[in-house]
Amino acid sequence: MSNFRQPCLDCGRVTRNGSRCPEHQQARDRYTDMAKAARKKATGQYSGDYRRRAKAVREAATVCWLCGGGAVPGDPWQADHVVPGNPDSPLAPAHRSCNAARGNKV
Repeated sequence: MSNFRQPCLDCGRVTRNGSRCPEHQQARDRYTDMAKAARKKATGQYSGDYRRRAKAVREAATVCWLCGGGAVPGDPWQADHVVPGNPDSPLAPAHRSCNAARGNKV
C-alpha cells in the first residue's frame, strides 16, 4: 500500500488509506454481506436442522401432498414448504415435478 493519500472511488474525497472513505467502505461492506447471504441461499446451503427435517420427510414419503399420487420412477421426492417462502413452515413430501410446477405459489 502506498503512503500517498488517495481519493475515494465513490465520492472523490481524499482518504487516509485504502480506496474508499469510511462511509462508502461501510456501505460496501453491507452490500458485500448481503451478497454473500444471497449466494449462500441460492446455492442451497441450508441449516443442519432443515436438512435433517427434509431428509426425514423424503424418507417417509408415500403420497405427494400436491397431486395425491404415490411414488413415480424417475421423479424423486422433495421436501416442500407448505407455505412458500417461509423457511419456518412445515415440510410435506412432493414429487419433484409437482413441486417445480407449483413454484413459489401459495
